[in-house]
Amino acid sequence: MNIHTHTRLQQVKSGLLNYISQNQLGRNAQLPAEAAIAKILGTSRNTLREAYISLESEGIIIRKHGIGTFIAQPPLIRDSLNDFAPFAQIIQNVGYTPNFKTISAGLSQPSADVSDVINSTVEQEIYCVKRIVLADQQAAIYVEDYFSPIINAGNLNWQIFDGNMVDLLATALDTRLHQIQSSIRATALPSKISQYLSLATGTPVLSVRSTIYTVENQVVSYSKIYFNSDIVELNIVRTIRTN
Repeated sequence: MNIHTHTRLQQVKSGLLNYISQNQLGRNAQLPAEAAIAKILGTSRNTLREAYISLESEGIIIRKHGIGTFIAQPPLIRDSLNDFAPFAQIIQNVGYTPNFKTISAGLSQPSADVSDVINSTVEQEIYCVKRIVLADQQAAIYVEDYFSPIINAGNLNWQIFDGNMVDLLATALDTRLHQIQSSIRATALPSKISQYLSLATGTPVLSVRSTIYTVENQVVSYSKIYFNSDIVELNIVRTIRTN
């Protein structure tokens, strides 16, 4: 794999993460010698060493002088709450291959919290899609998407859905999307979801509620998202304001 880009260091890091993922290297597994890895990635040993320094600072690898380089822990999927990025992209960024599995799709009666956000009644059926986001076939994220009656979600082409909900909704509306409002909390994994994430009921997980709005401040969709905390980490950067 030859790398030709000005973001060479990031490309080499991504290549290393992909190598770790594709070869299923777990904790304490040893990476091949530097010369071999540099040849695989098509990069110089100097750039490779820079990537090693970066990955070691992130806790992904550990280098032992005179012995070799070892996996400290499989790379975490890191999602930033500051900026929006599709699930597929954040999964690919750390070397995993994203896949999407739809559990169910169709009309259903919403719970009270969903109807409050969507601005419907609990008696009014709305379109709901339940899906799992996989990273190398490991369940990483469970998602329930509920759609406002202003969009005919049943007519969307779910067969070509690549995980970018914003793009899918934007193509279905005559108006532009404006913002996503999200809240995050720690919660005990419900029994009805535990089977999909392959975690025990009650396991502490991160849960996010996200609402997408149009420029007219109309709700388009409301999502309940559960992250497998074993492999997903959520990050946020906040600016310190001084008087």
